[in-house]
This record gives sequence, structure tokens and C-alpha cells, in this order.
Amino acid sequence: MSAQTEQEIRKFIVEEVLEDAAEDDLPPGQPLLSGLLDSFGLMSLLGFIEERFDVTIHNDQVVSENFKSVEALAAFVDSQREAQVP
Repeated sequence: MSAQTEQEIRKFIVEEVLEDAAEDDLPPGQPLLSGLLDSFGLMSLLGFIEERFDVTIHNDQVVSENFKSVEALAAFVDSQREAQVP
């Protein structure tokens, strides 16, 4: 997993989804789908990831395994990016 991917996702969640939160408000290992992200927050995050990292996340990929933490999500995004490289 790229530390840069994780950092960019974490920054987006803190600044755009949680708004007035500090990075400390999103501890490592915090599950993203268990109350942290509402439906609007999830859609915003998916839009950001798809635009920023040029990957498509399908509905069947939005599962707790891929969104169990920022770290897990960053690893998933990186794996999707690698899978798209010819």
C-alpha cells in the first residue's frame, strides 16, 4: 500500500466528509462503513477516489473488507490501480 494513497484518502475524509474534524478524529483502524460515513459521505469519497486515482469502484466492491479502515481502503485502491495497468 502506498503511504501517499492512504494520506490523500485520510485527508479527504477529514477535510471534506467529517468537515471540522482533526486527523486525530480518524484513528488508524477506524471502520469506515460502521457509522463513520453516511450515504452522502460514502458517495463523496467514492467520487474522490474514482477521480483522483482513476479507478472504478463497483457497488459489489463497497464491502466492509475493503472499507474496514483507511489503510484497507488505500490498499484496495492501490490494488485496483495495479490491476488496470496493461
